[in-house]
Amino acid sequence: MAVINERPVLIVGVERGTAILALSICLVLTIGISALTQSIAISTAAGFSIAAGLVLALFLLPRGQ
Repeated sequence: MAVINERPVLIVGVERGTAILALSICLVLTIGISALTQSIAISTAAGFSIAAGLVLALFLLPRGQ
């Protein structure tokens, strides 16, 4: 077997799949909160706090070598 030395594409220091998964989770949770509260202000605040939490969690993940 041939050795393939392709490095994964990184977005904000994490692999592309992880970043897309984090973004989709943020969107789903924000849409769910906006549907439950029916308030733009609360939905916006929740979206920003969820996004900030995900960014923090992504920076805490171990980096690939």
